[in-house]
Amino acid sequence: MSQTATMSQNGLSRGGALDLLRFVAALFIVLYHVAERAPVSLFAIHPAFGRGYLATDFFLMLSGYVLAKTYGPRVIGSKDGQGGVSTGEFLKRRLLRIWPAHLIMLVLFVAFVLATGAIGLAPQNPQWFQWDQLLPQVFLTQAWFVPGPSGWNMPTWTLSALIVCYTGFPAAWRATSKIRSPWTTLALGVLFFLIVDHAAKAVTGIPAHQLPLRFGLVRGIPLFVLGMLIARMPTTVTSRLADTVAIAAGVGVVALQLVGRFDHASLALLGLLIWASGASGAKGWAWASLAGRLSFALFLTNQLVAVVWFGLLRIVETKLGVEGAALWAAWAMALPACIVAAWLFERFVDAPLQVWIKGWSRREPKAKAEPVLA
Repeated sequence: MSQTATMSQNGLSRGGALDLLRFVAALFIVLYHVAERAPVSLFAIHPAFGRGYLATDFFLMLSGYVLAKTYGPRVIGSKDGQGGVSTGEFLKRRLLRIWPAHLIMLVLFVAFVLATGAIGLAPQNPQWFQWDQLLPQVFLTQAWFVPGPSGWNMPTWTLSALIVCYTGFPAAWRATSKIRSPWTTLALGVLFFLIVDHAAKAVTGIPAHQLPLRFGLVRGIPLFVLGMLIARMPTTVTSRLADTVAIAAGVGVVALQLVGRFDHASLALLGLLIWASGASGAKGWAWASLAGRLSFALFLTNQLVAVVWFGLLRIVETKLGVEGAALWAAWAMALPACIVAAWLFERFVDAPLQVWIKGWSRREPKAKAEPVLA
């Protein structure tokens, strides 16, 4: 397409490149989580597989971008006073979006551990299921410098960090919106990221974007802010140019991983990929829309599916002596198994749950005869 990008500065195209990117990032995170369970660790096959943390960092940036595009104008409020959303209402919406589904998955984890323990099956990694780590998981505070190994539904450390990002987002967006130049705010965001990244390395020996999960706030906030400020950048380019830049940025990220470790350059390209994908006029792809919806469910469910899948594989391998190509095939089937489980969770749990929550959360405003926010 050669026409000017159809996504306005204050909106998002649905069923387009951003939805697809969300799914690809979630899928690569799953691959990163199961890489060491392969018959030969993927990390040993090529170092690029060990850089799956970049997919998580990309997800954090994308979260800031999408939130800014979706809620930015509304946390400021329109000129006529209509369409705005208060900080309290904004936080309620975000918590209701992530917390109930997270709690359901955590209940399933606990039920699985109790059930397997009752029949004498010990988990392969018992350090992941320590009961003193359960309460921080319930309240999503495990990334707030909580001591001890992260466990249970491990990927949800990002939700723990994002809750703090959500809390500060309305004030941060209002403050940065007062600076007219989006280039200035982006430069400040990059500076903030680099300062935190280098400070973390000076103190811990590890850059902020690679910190252990319990330091998720230090890792997550600068990346979220970067994504938020990328959303301020102008998108008045042709869709063809935006698509070309997006493809070039994506190819560039992959090429960098093949030749070596260039984390900062990779993150810069990922930021460019987010901007270009947001500027793309591509939309209305039903399959991309479905992929975008599945990304959150895939993120939530993949850890439990992997634990069950590889637990069963261990039993089969012990009893039947599976090896070679059959063992590789069994390992590879974990990826489609995770996708199928995510589809089932989204279709029969998360989507109906959100419908019920939206109806429940809007009853009180209706009773008070107040306008219902979309």
